[in-house]
Amino acid sequence: MNNDELNKKITKHMIEDTDSVTELKEETWNKINQELFPSKNKVKKKSRKKPIFTLVSAAIILFAIVFGVTEPGQAMIQGLKEMFVEEKQQVIEIEGDKEIRDVELETNEELEYIMYVDKSFYKMTKTDTGDRIVPAQELEDRFPDVSMEITRKENVSVEEVIEEIKATIEADGLIINQEEHVDTPIEGFVIKALGPEYTNEHGKTGHQWDTPINRYYVTEPIDNQFFVIKQEYFLEAAEGHGVRLNSMLESFEIVNRE
Repeated sequence: MNNDELNKKITKHMIEDTDSVTELKEETWNKINQELFPSKNKVKKKSRKKPIFTLVSAAIILFAIVFGVTEPGQAMIQGLKEMFVEEKQQVIEIEGDKEIRDVELETNEELEYIMYVDKSFYKMTKTDTGDRIVPAQELEDRFPDVSMEITRKENVSVEEVIEEIKATIEADGLIINQEEHVDTPIEGFVIKALGPEYTNEHGKTGHQWDTPINRYYVTEPIDNQFFVIKQEYFLEAAEGHGVRLNSMLESFEIVNRE
């Protein structure tokens, strides 16, 4: 059967059974929401393979009916399947060497976003205002803090928050060395600041290995709300933690369930 014949059959089916399609669409999206944001008190089943396969299959059927077998329809099916991947591999480049990392899906139902985390290096913890990603193995006291905090802002403008960030940076004694719009690792505005230069025990003056770096990302506003992502690391870790934090941030995605 060629594509034209298949499209005609799909169109005929839609006309004859519109109510069934609507019910299937609503049921499928309900399952999608449940899969992305399961209840905190819900006990997970031992095996997730069958439910995931069933849900993805239903989603593929739904999108095939609604969008046909055209390229846009196929692209949306592929995107939907990607949303249900709980584990995947990610290629990152550390100091010129490429690494293949296993990352795992993390979701936040309240803040409505998803992100993949490299749990061999980091762990995610909840805070009063959002989420915080820190090294899985606690660093020695001689190392500055390494973390990535994710918070959502509402009822305030991006400009106001940027001014607050600058005031915080100044109060912390850091100096801004980057301030611009970016489209990677996310689309938004970045402000990066370094700690001041100082003279070390060997008499060398300048930025040292432990010079703190704070990097803030402010996402583009959607429906009068946006996210602020604050990263903390230090100069010697710029090509390590700095790259890994941004690599995870590339997978950050806001999930609109309405």
